[in-house]
Amino acid sequence: MNIPSTVRNYLANSQGRFKGRQSTAADTLEATAARAGIPLEKIVKPVLLKSGKAHLVAIIRADQTLDLQAVNRLFKREFEPCSSVEMEALMPSCDPQALPPLAEPFGLRSIQDKAIDAMDQVYFAAGVPGLFVSAGAADFARLNEGGWKGHEIAHARVAGQARESMRRTVQRVNELPAMPGIAGEIIRLKNNPYANACELAAIIEQDPSLTAQLIRYAKSLQHDYPGKVDSIETAIVRVLGMDVAMDIAFGLALGKAFNNPKDGPLGLHAFWKHAIYCASLTQALCNSIEFSSRPPAGLGYMAGLLHNFGVLLLGHLFPAQFERLNRAVLENPERSLLELERETIGVSHTELGLWLMDAWDMPKEVIDAVTEHHNPEHRGEYSVYANLVYIANALLKRNRIGDAESVAIPAQLLQRFGLDEAMLKRALITVLGEREGLEFMAVKMAA
Repeated sequence: MNIPSTVRNYLANSQGRFKGRQSTAADTLEATAARAGIPLEKIVKPVLLKSGKAHLVAIIRADQTLDLQAVNRLFKREFEPCSSVEMEALMPSCDPQALPPLAEPFGLRSIQDKAIDAMDQVYFAAGVPGLFVSAGAADFARLNEGGWKGHEIAHARVAGQARESMRRTVQRVNELPAMPGIAGEIIRLKNNPYANACELAAIIEQDPSLTAQLIRYAKSLQHDYPGKVDSIETAIVRVLGMDVAMDIAFGLALGKAFNNPKDGPLGLHAFWKHAIYCASLTQALCNSIEFSSRPPAGLGYMAGLLHNFGVLLLGHLFPAQFERLNRAVLENPERSLLELERETIGVSHTELGLWLMDAWDMPKEVIDAVTEHHNPEHRGEYSVYANLVYIANALLKRNRIGDAESVAIPAQLLQRFGLDEAMLKRALITVLGEREGLEFMAVKMAA
């Protein structure tokens, strides 16, 4: 396990005393630290920021969250977190999950939270997953002696008592958003094996804006189909088909039940883009499975569309907590959503989603996908869609869409469905080929 030469040479030239502690690498710094048996309060980490062409390394304790507003006030600039691609460019040869809290060897400037000044021993990643370096306070101080120090640029994460208070508040709320009437009618129609396009068109036509959106979407695909699309029934029969039309209409109707902020990594724009892509890709994965064991693709679309609905419920019922979480995700893009939820609000989107799906009496397969889509090892009677949503999210993460914790897909998970990487690639290409229509639907759902 080799430390990148830039880091290794810088540590050697500093003439400090450093020791290494090796462990099994995990998908996040926090998980790797847990495997190494190192408390988070003893670890320091960098957050790479940018403002125009200027870059800054903010160094904080791993048990804290960066206060980006404090940094911007200090420098009178609008810094924002760097993307993973930008991180790799700024710290070449260093893994984005194991960036070292160093600035000078990479030609950058740093600012260090003053809480680090009180630490007598410091652990930090050195550019390679699974390896931590320890240093005494004086030795670590010399590594960034040219940076700014003595400023409060981080704040403590929510304490356990505050998290429990949030959890009790969630449990006390008894007025969930009602499922829109049209969505409920579509669900009932979906459960009717004898339903036809005329019945579905009659439901959709109750909402003129919904009707217009579906017709426009069908027209965007019309080059693949003969004839003119001039009614919702024609759109269903000639272009979309019953299942696709029901799924899209269902999603559009549900979007009207929530009043959430539109911006940020959890805002409506990002949420619906992820939801639409995940729904389409989960459906495509269903269709990639051998016919005799293929699960219903329409239910796969619904599972992909609804799997993160707990995020919408949080923003709808608890705007202050949603704003806090949205900011934490923006400021800590390298960390998993589940970890940030536990630390900032004490309730996960999977818990909130379960609560909502139960209230809406959704199919057990969908409920399972909502609660278990982050768990590749999940098995059980209804686990097929949770597993397929996990695969879809990992594939989308490879294309910088969504909130998956990892791009890795366990081989045994693919074997369960008779899938391989070539089949995954074909399904992804199919979905990305429909990008224009998917982006249009996402915009409409966020409107």
